[in-house]
Amino acid sequence: MRDQAANLREQFKEPKPQRLGLDSTVRSLSFTSGKGGVGKTNIVINMAIQLSKMGKKVLILDADLGLANIDIMLNLVPEFTIEDVLMGKKGINEVIQHGPEGVHVLPASSGITEMSELNSDQQMSLIKELSRLKDNYDYILIDTGAGIASSVLRFNAAADEICVVTNTEPTAMTDAYALMKIMATKYQVKRFNLIINQATGMAEAKQVHQKLATVFNQFLPVDLVLTGFIPKDPNFSKAVRNQSPLSVMFPNSPTAKAFYLLAKHIDLNIGKAFDSDRPNFFQRLGLWKRK
Repeated sequence: MRDQAANLREQFKEPKPQRLGLDSTVRSLSFTSGKGGVGKTNIVINMAIQLSKMGKKVLILDADLGLANIDIMLNLVPEFTIEDVLMGKKGINEVIQHGPEGVHVLPASSGITEMSELNSDQQMSLIKELSRLKDNYDYILIDTGAGIASSVLRFNAAADEICVVTNTEPTAMTDAYALMKIMATKYQVKRFNLIINQATGMAEAKQVHQKLATVFNQFLPVDLVLTGFIPKDPNFSKAVRNQSPLSVMFPNSPTAKAFYLLAKHIDLNIGKAFDSDRPNFFQRLGLWKRK
């Protein structure tokens, strides 16, 4: 019987696209979901750790501005948060936290207003501070809030690539479709990277992908790519209780290996081929004040 890591290795055998010389350019990937509780933040954290282990400089941006939890899951106690940056009390480098395996974290705080409700000065202050980071990292992984709030949609629209996380539950799939539909119609996003969490194997992940792709093929011209899946693992709950990422607490587990293969696949295939004439992540964030 094939193990789950072997299934993942087989999935990632497709031809690798030509690298486009963008290694010196920070790549921004948003991780988003239609509903909460699908494991999106866990995936962001473990992806960041695996990319860091590969020698990449990684920043996690906790973009769930109202319900921040990255710091809690990593057992960090930030003295300052992105709220202090917005209020002009601190520069962004004074707020960034050092997490496990060399990963950096820009923490948010609970109770902060949605980005759409920030005034123009606050928006521009955040954009200016974020732009200071563009030469410091290879990857910015954006952990958005769940759902279709304005801040979620705009962070997704600004990212180079969007990774949509869902599981096999019908409600999660329906909400993931609703989120992608809005992104496709309002922001003209034509490509989504689908990550299936808590799947029993590749067959189940493909079933979820096929169901969503079939709906899109009927109504919208969207490229929905099955980027990978993360298997079910009871160690997730143990890691969460210990406020330690699974990839750190159980580094030799099949699930940690699955995260490594997914990170390797993303590094080789995602975010390489976007138009060099397209505004970068920080420039696209700047468009918020005009929307």
